[in-house]
Amino acid sequence: MVTTITDSQVVAEAQQTLFTIIQAAPIDASVIIQNVGVNTINYYFQEWVGGVWQDLGAIGTPLNNTLQPSQTVQVLVDSSNPKVQLVGNASGGALLVFTVTRFFDRDSGGPVPLMNL
Repeated sequence: MVTTITDSQVVAEAQQTLFTIIQAAPIDASVIIQNVGVNTINYYFQEWVGGVWQDLGAIGTPLNNTLQPSQTVQVLVDSSNPKVQLVGNASGGALLVFTVTRFFDRDSGGPVPLMNL
């Protein structure tokens, strides 16, 4: 089963959590992020490891980079942990549109999984 969610998030000047993916690990998701604002967005993905948030990628990788106005990036997010978050900020503010696509196993006749627990 494939589940796809699309939403938007205002990105402020102060660093903030933009969205969180929660499930019973592992997390394997395709995330498309698009900057529809006029200011550059600084962003990075983190995973929840042993009670603390840790960066998923080095600076300059798709998991930890900048998103220019009108730019769209697809990121493959893979974590053996139950929570992943996108953190970011934008000087002057911006608007982020994001799509999260995940695959789930569902038994025949079983319930449809949601994006969160």
